[in-house]
Amino acid sequence: MMNDLLFRPITPEAREEITSFTLHSYGQICDLAFANLYGWAVKYETSYCISDETLFIRFTSPQRAHPAYLVPILREEGCVSQAILRLKETAEAGSYPLVLMGVTPLCRERLETFCPHAFTFLESEGNADYIYLREKLVTLSGKALQSKRNHVNKFEKSYDYTFEPITGENAMECMALERTWLREHGSEADGEDKEEEVIHRLLTHFEELQLSGGILRVEGKIVAFTIGSPINETTFGVHIEKARRDYDGAFTMINKLFAATIPEQYTYVNREEDLGIEGLRQAKLSYKPEIILPKIAAILRHECNE
Repeated sequence: MMNDLLFRPITPEAREEITSFTLHSYGQICDLAFANLYGWAVKYETSYCISDETLFIRFTSPQRAHPAYLVPILREEGCVSQAILRLKETAEAGSYPLVLMGVTPLCRERLETFCPHAFTFLESEGNADYIYLREKLVTLSGKALQSKRNHVNKFEKSYDYTFEPITGENAMECMALERTWLREHGSEADGEDKEEEVIHRLLTHFEELQLSGGILRVEGKIVAFTIGSPINETTFGVHIEKARRDYDGAFTMINKLFAATIPEQYTYVNREEDLGIEGLRQAKLSYKPEIILPKIAAILRHECNE
C-alpha cells in the first residue's frame, strides 16, 4: 500500500470540502465542527487530507511529541478498517505510534472488532461532550430546570435587554467583552491559552464560515455573546459562550435565547467539554444533559492486520 496521505492546512476555503463529510456523518463530537477545526488550528496545527472518499484529520502541535489523528470519516457509511491501516502505515513511516483522538464508545467497539487487543484506550478527565435536547434548552421545562427559569425571569425583570444575531457588521464588537472576560478569569479562560486568537479568527471570518451567533445587550452594551455551528444533520454545536458575571442571569439568558434560534432539524445541542474545571462541570450538569459522550484516545500498541 502506498503511503500517499498528503495533508493540507485547514483554511476557511476548505469548509465546503470538509463539511461534505462531517455534516453527513453519525459523529456528534464537537471536534468535528468545522468552526473548531479551523479555529483551534492555531493551537493544534490541524491539517486534513481527502483520499479515496475518506477524510483524515491530523494534529501536529508543538505540545505533542508526534502527530495524532481523528478517527477517519468515510463519505459513505462503511468499514473504516482500510483507512485505519493507511494511518498505521503513515505513522510507521514517521516512526511514531498511531494515536486516534475523539474515540467515542461506538468507535471503540468498531476498533476492537476490527483490531482485537491491538489498541490501548486512555480516558482523559474533562474530555466528554455534554449534549442536550434543543427543545429543553429553549423551554427550560420541568422541575429540574426551575432554577434556570427563575434566572431568566429575574433577568427579564431587572434589565432593559435586547438580543440580536451576530453578523459581519457587529461581530468584532464581541472582542471587547472577550478581552474583559480574559482579564477577569485569567488562567481559567476555558483552559486554553489561545482562546482569544480562536475567537478573533471565528469573528473575522464569521460569514465566510457560515457560523451562527447571538449578542445579548443591556441598554445597548454587550453583556454576553455566543457562537455555534452544525456538527452533523441532527446535532448543533455551541463553541463559544461568554457573559459578564455582574449581570445576574446573563449566561442563562444567552443560552436560552440562542437555543431558540437553532433550526428545529437539530434535535441535539452539543455544549462541548468541561475541561476538568469543576465550576464548568457543575454548570453543564445543571442543565441536565441528555448525553454525556466520552471521548478517549486510542493508541495502537500491537500489530493490527487486515
